[in-house]
Amino acid sequence: MDNFVFNLMNQFGYVGMFLGMVLEAVIIVIPSELILATAGILAGRGIFSFWLAFTTGLLGSIFCAIVLYAMGYFGGRPFIQKYGKFFFMKEEDLEKCDSWFKKYGMASCFIGRNFPIIRTLISIPIGFTRQPFIKFLIYTTLGSIPWTFAFVYVGYTLGNNWILLSQFTKKLKTPILILLGVLLFKFFYQKIKRFVQK
Repeated sequence: MDNFVFNLMNQFGYVGMFLGMVLEAVIIVIPSELILATAGILAGRGIFSFWLAFTTGLLGSIFCAIVLYAMGYFGGRPFIQKYGKFFFMKEEDLEKCDSWFKKYGMASCFIGRNFPIIRTLISIPIGFTRQPFIKFLIYTTLGSIPWTFAFVYVGYTLGNNWILLSQFTKKLKTPILILLGVLLFKFFYQKIKRFVQK
């Protein structure tokens, strides 16, 4: 996957980067952080411009968000339920994004842009509810800036060491998930205990 992204961008430049961001939205197994960090690495080597890499990544994120918003807006929930599987959209991920939107409203459009998977799919429930497009566009743009800048900058600063960092963070996923599981268990245990004591 790392080589595919690197070769795509090395061969096709900013167009390849934009295409990579589009593929990230359509085929969620390609992480945007890898695309952005690779652009940062190329900027560090003088092949890309840092700010053009940042702008291309930002425009790619916004473009994909608009496409998914349109799918939700014009296609509605039946369309996503019927065809979402062809775009590797898991039902549980869509439900998670739906609950995020119900809980946080349009703020989820800003906050959700900085969480994996949610950042891609949050546009769909916003489209379902037919939120104003301009408002959606503003929240999406502002929310995409920190994520885009952070990963381009990390790639630019760390260079090829980004790959080592990526492998290290993958190893950390299991203990982090175990820790989260323990914390969630403790949280619900305390809630149930208080409920029983009443």
